Amino acid sequence: MEFDDPYKYMISGYFGVELLDEYKDKQYLLKDIREYIDAYLENNRIQNVDYEAIKYEIERNNTDIDKLQDALLLLNDMNAPMEASITIRQKISELKRNN
Repeated sequence: MEFDDPYKYMISGYFGVELLDEYKDKQYLLKDIREYIDAYLENNRIQNVDYEAIKYEIERNNTDIDKLQDALLLLNDMNAPMEASITIRQKISELKRNN
């Protein structure tokens, strides 16, 4: 069985939320995301997949904009607070303006 992509966008989204220094409830949201990912893995873990290697690869290779866009997908799936999504959209706009 091959590895599927939901884990990748969840991890990328987690790193995207980590970029939000201006979001006051960031630590609570990160905790919720960790629990969401753990629940996903509990039900969907695939044997012989190195999840730590995937996590490391995503952290190093995904751009900040990719991470933030994945965070939007993840937060939508989690029904997270709209304030977080708005903050992410503002951060994406800021990064695009600066590039």
